[in-house]
Amino acid sequence: MAIGSGIGASLGIATESTFNTYVAPDHFYEFNSESTKYTKNTVVGQGLRAGGLVPRVERRVVTTFAGEGDFEIDLPTRALGLLLAHACGGTFPTPTQIGSTGVYTSTFTPGDTFGKSFSMQVGVPQYGGTVTPKTLTGCKISNFELSVGAGDIAKGKFSIDSAGLTTSSSTSAVPSFANASTTNLFHFAQGTITDNVSTTYANIKDFTFTVDNSLKTDRYNIGSAGAKKEQIINGFRAITGKVTAEFTDTVLLDKFLADTTAGLKLTFAGGTIGSSTDKETLSITIPAAKFDGDTPAVSGPGVVDVSFGFTVYDDGTNAPFTITYKTLDSAL
Repeated sequence: MAIGSGIGASLGIATESTFNTYVAPDHFYEFNSESTKYTKNTVVGQGLRAGGLVPRVERRVVTTFAGEGDFEIDLPTRALGLLLAHACGGTFPTPTQIGSTGVYTSTFTPGDTFGKSFSMQVGVPQYGGTVTPKTLTGCKISNFELSVGAGDIAKGKFSIDSAGLTTSSSTSAVPSFANASTTNLFHFAQGTITDNVSTTYANIKDFTFTVDNSLKTDRYNIGSAGAKKEQIINGFRAITGKVTAEFTDTVLLDKFLADTTAGLKLTFAGGTIGSSTDKETLSITIPAAKFDGDTPAVSGPGVVDVSFGFTVYDDGTNAPFTITYKTLDSAL
């Protein structure tokens, strides 16, 4: 039996062959928190009748149902590829080995999410140590956020929309965490931010990158017994972000004032891996961003910081963003 608290919890996913058909998890993640839940639409018939002062229980029905929620992880140097693939969509990449080093590179760009779904299972310990599984099927990542705060570990937050949630599928009390002994975490001290060419943006304190996949999540049709059909893209992706900087120069301010198209690239370079000088790497490359925000303001005797939001656009040549993951993983 597991420990009877969150310490004994687990979270795993597996890619589905058929939408909304359960597959036992084969990728497990150490996570910080999760909020997945079952949602149901209930309707109670009115049924006026003499002497009826309260709606009858037989008239309450569940007409549609689904699962939803999110989870947060510290961004790991192993096994992150499958999550990034489902978050971005498109054709899942095959990791490419760098020479004979044993180091593999995977790149992820935004694509269609249709035909790509996964099962997700959260093991929730009861007080006595019995693990109750929350099993979500037909899962899509509706939006995700990659971020790093000042002096912090890099985080990933993934929001899930699913066709259903049950507690009927079994789960292991102590799942196997593959590559646990060789998994590190990306963090603040490893990060650099450039303009996607070579110039480093100075004195950036934090960075947030957010993608809303704009999924239609209410595909309920007669004949589906209340379950939703596969979620599909229903609009332009909304790709945004935010940086906070010490006000030590006017580089970002000038781009904001002139509405200049700017490149952004955040790179985490970790420890050396494989049989070469290659490092564990996670990078986000944005060719075309526009900045919004506020002009610097003096609110008192202290130093001045400035925050700028940004919106990512299609420049007609490059992918709106590219996430590159360099790791020892030879497969997603």
